[in-house]
Amino acid sequence: MARMTFRRGCAPLLLAAALAGCGPAGAAPPGPPSPAATPAASPTAAATGAGTSAAASAAPNRGGPAHILVVMDENTSYGSALGSCGAGAPDPYLCSLAATYASVAPWYGVEHPSQPNYIDIVSGADQGCHADYCAGARAYSAPDLGGQLSAAGIPWVAWMESMPSACYPGELHGSDATGLYALKHNPFVVFRDDMPPTPCHIQPYPGAAGMVRALDGPGAPAFAWITPNLCDDGHDNCGAGTLRQADTWLRANLAGVLTSSWFASGGTIIVTFDEGTSPNGATLGEQGGQVPMLVISARARGRGRVHLAGDHFGTLRTIEEAYGLPLLGAAAAARNGDLTALLG
Repeated sequence: MARMTFRRGCAPLLLAAALAGCGPAGAAPPGPPSPAATPAASPTAAATGAGTSAAASAAPNRGGPAHILVVMDENTSYGSALGSCGAGAPDPYLCSLAATYASVAPWYGVEHPSQPNYIDIVSGADQGCHADYCAGARAYSAPDLGGQLSAAGIPWVAWMESMPSACYPGELHGSDATGLYALKHNPFVVFRDDMPPTPCHIQPYPGAAGMVRALDGPGAPAFAWITPNLCDDGHDNCGAGTLRQADTWLRANLAGVLTSSWFASGGTIIVTFDEGTSPNGATLGEQGGQVPMLVISARARGRGRVHLAGDHFGTLRTIEEAYGLPLLGAAAAARNGDLTALLG
């Protein structure tokens, strides 16, 4: 079993990141600790293969929590976000979450730039994408997390802040007319099994109050994803500074979730970033830099800094295990990490 060292407080070494300008069901008992890191194919090599369906293997259903929310932010290294907590850092809310719950490190982005990391985290491979704007709407027929959830009948939603309409195909190059929504930060729109004529789960973000109403209302999603807009995810500097903007958005939008019945029912919030600048994953071979990875749950409360290596593939593995879904691509490699011990 992989050894996990727990230390209270906010210390410099991780969250889970994104790199690019300012821009429902009750919980089941949590699963056992993550498996030991065993030798496997290089995650970077696995990321580049497009044939993820052939590489998929069945995940053991550990009875993980039914409620998971992922927030993906942009272009921030672990050291920038959590390396100076308590020293006047521009991210007091991130630091407080890291101290109150769990900050997992070292956790890594898989590659550069942004869009491949978004594709990695929902499909276990980059599907051959190695640049921003490499893929538009409905580009891939490969399986992804959204399609898995739909096929399994698990209610889910992907909320995209400032996206003008549901399942909006978007502009391949750049952002929409408002300048705030970018297709490259929407990992689900590029997969055909998430787009019409199948039921549309990719929705404009309804705001903090609307999100809580959806989570606590009838037909609530078991899994939810949020991509804030280009200002609020820390991609663009919209005046306050990229990290401060992301921190401010998280404070304003997560507070209601933390007091919701959805979260109280075994809920977990994962806050991560797509990529960081340095260092890269010397152990796992990732090239996307070390990023912050925050796990917020009753089980993670009070853990503080948790030493556990992983990457975006490990995040996907964790989610798929929680819902008893097959492990796609590099998510099947235990060496890429597993956050299951902190869920719920």
